[in-house]
Amino acid sequence: MGIPDGFGFTFIGGLVSTMLYGTTTLVYVYYMHYSEDTFTIKMPVAAIWTLDTLHVSFVCHVLYHYLITNYGIPTSLNYIIWSLPASVLTNIFMVSVIQCFFVHRIYCLCRPQLKWLVTAPIMLFVLAQFGLGMGTAVLGLIDHRSGILKQITYYDMTPAWVIIIVAEVLITVSLCVVSNSSSSGPMFSRTKRLLNTLIIYAVNRCLLTFRHCRPCCHQ
Repeated sequence: MGIPDGFGFTFIGGLVSTMLYGTTTLVYVYYMHYSEDTFTIKMPVAAIWTLDTLHVSFVCHVLYHYLITNYGIPTSLNYIIWSLPASVLTNIFMVSVIQCFFVHRIYCLCRPQLKWLVTAPIMLFVLAQFGLGMGTAVLGLIDHRSGILKQITYYDMTPAWVIIIVAEVLITVSLCVVSNSSSSGPMFSRTKRLLNTLIIYAVNRCLLTFRHCRPCCHQ
């Protein structure tokens, strides 16, 4: 694995992650303006910010290790630095927390007879991608040879990202359907605007996830 082709997507992904982390740090705005929210909402927000902070730190450590500290030392490419599987581990936890939060929202908004019918298939995909992601991180932490990356990518990472995309599509479609059905009834205009904003946010979130997964699947 050479630096030009092996770290191109990693470097771009690190830059994108760092830029998106800037929006995550606005979490303090949330705590200032929505202090009345319950603990079940505040806790996932804090967990996501903490995991994202760790993820960006690990990604920066990976890039610094290979591109700065060991620049021009080909033998360093034969081994996986510990922060690489650690970044995968924190990312898979972060994705799972976000998806579980939205699945819970869908469960609360669905009609009683459809709650489990809609959310159960989504949770199966969430658990599947969590298991594959954990397998990827554990293999990277146990076996430090860089040659194992191809095996991990083929058997774990690519299926995991495909499952994440499927889960994101199901979550987005479900949020749009339940939000649209809720807005069809009588309600205040402010509530309707909020539901429309949630629909737009759900679609943009799905597209952003798909865009983020494309380079990861090519690695």
